[in-house]
Amino acid sequence: MNKPEIVDLIPAYHTLTIDFDPFQTDSENFIVWLSDFLQTHLATTQVTSSRIVEIPVCYGGKYGPDLADVAKFAGTSPAEVIRLHTGSLYYIYLLGFLPGFAYAGFVVAQIAMPRLEQPRVKIAAGSVGIAGKQTGMYPVDSPGGWRLIGQTPLKLYDPHSPLPYYHAGDWLKFKAISPAEFHAIRRQVKAGTFQIKTTVKESGGLE
Repeated sequence: MNKPEIVDLIPAYHTLTIDFDPFQTDSENFIVWLSDFLQTHLATTQVTSSRIVEIPVCYGGKYGPDLADVAKFAGTSPAEVIRLHTGSLYYIYLLGFLPGFAYAGFVVAQIAMPRLEQPRVKIAAGSVGIAGKQTGMYPVDSPGGWRLIGQTPLKLYDPHSPLPYYHAGDWLKFKAISPAEFHAIRRQVKAGTFQIKTTVKESGGLE
């Protein structure tokens, strides 16, 4: 879609908001163009590949204070929760709530624990959580009600370089790391030497 009148595209789970410049076109003409574009291209457009973005996560303890509760909810051990969470790919449906907050899914039903009834006042940046079937990461310190199972040492949002490592349409792959690895990666991130790992996922639909 190469049209200068379009200012931004904002995807959500079941909708796509299209912002356009009203000084270049009006709503009636834009709707006519969009209808024609969809009829012409939508049926024939196919995504052949997408990115898998690997996110290192230190699970449990001070990094994931809700891991034991999720394990209890699932009727299993914390180690099995980690295995289940790291064993899937998660499609990023949208970014929202906070800059760089990825709404990704879906976690296996066994560990799909609902949100906290009383949200926390402050959650540390990088915290990785579960909310029902969704999983995601808090890019900055903020309130929140997701079940925190771990934390990534990556800096997920930088106001001086606001584009995140990932975007809607990517897949997330979580990798369990030790506390020592957490601090080592954090030092690399601060030094600007850490390289995030990405691979190509061939098209196979949503899994």
